[in-house]
Amino acid sequence: MAPPAMQFPLSSVVWARQKGYPPWPAVVTASPLTGHWVLGWARKRKYHCTFLAWNKEWSWVERENLKPFTSEVGEARKKKCLVKNSKIAQALVQAIQLGLNILKEPGKLIDYLVIKEEKVEDDLEEQFVERLLKEVLEDNTSMKGVAFSETTLEEMFVDSIIEETFSEALPKENLGDQKNEHGVVNV
Repeated sequence: MAPPAMQFPLSSVVWARQKGYPPWPAVVTASPLTGHWVLGWARKRKYHCTFLAWNKEWSWVERENLKPFTSEVGEARKKKCLVKNSKIAQALVQAIQLGLNILKEPGKLIDYLVIKEEKVEDDLEEQFVERLLKEVLEDNTSMKGVAFSETTLEEMFVDSIIEETFSEALPKENLGDQKNEHGVVNV
């Protein structure tokens, strides 16, 4: 029988693994867009993580790519990084130190992790989010007998943002027949 899945409560300090990067200290935080800190269930569960000492960047990280951050492992990795003289090693040492500080003083999390709300320069982003939510709600009401939980709506919302991001990154000539009825590119 498989071991029980690890749950990470809000404000947990974790090692978050992203493709192409070493495991990095992060904090499980609420999404600035939705206020949720976890999406999905079972194997598809993702946590909203804000990376420490990395411009406060955040990402939705799958549960299997998260490990608990402990002071013992943090101190050991910090010692290994002190030997290296690269910028990424220095940033990792700073992130580990922030993680250790949060473990010592969890009540001062905000002092170590300041998430500033970014002002939307124009209304495009806000209109985009409103349009996506409206489409999801319209689809939900048109499907009689099918009930969506809040988590399912949240996943659909996040997935649509990801699809929109990829569609903007693709060259325009490749988008032709790949758009669905909502104008979103199927990736």
